[in-house]
Amino acid sequence: MRIDFSDIKEEVIEGFCGGKGTIVLKKTTKKDVTFISAKLKPNSTVGMHKHMTDSETIYVLSGKGKTICDGETEMLKAGSVTFCPVGYSHCLINDGNEDLEFIAVVPKQI
Repeated sequence: MRIDFSDIKEEVIEGFCGGKGTIVLKKTTKKDVTFISAKLKPNSTVGMHKHMTDSETIYVLSGKGKTICDGETEMLKAGSVTFCPVGYSHCLINDGNEDLEFIAVVPKQI
């Protein structure tokens, strides 16, 4: 299955998942898996949210930031991967001066 993000309309969202600031993303769902290409703007966050029926893997392309997954803070930079299993909560924080660019894969688990 091929995903071409250049064919997907970009969305600009303020306060994604109850966070603050701006995220610019492209997403599509195929066969119960959501694929996301995103840019989290400086000083922006994806709010804390719980994955009840899916998990999420995030691969950082550029920028830096951190994630908090069930209370554990992990630093992120280009080349980092973070995983949030089903049943866990996490958030994403861009505390850098440039966009935090990433790809996320969110497969339905239940």
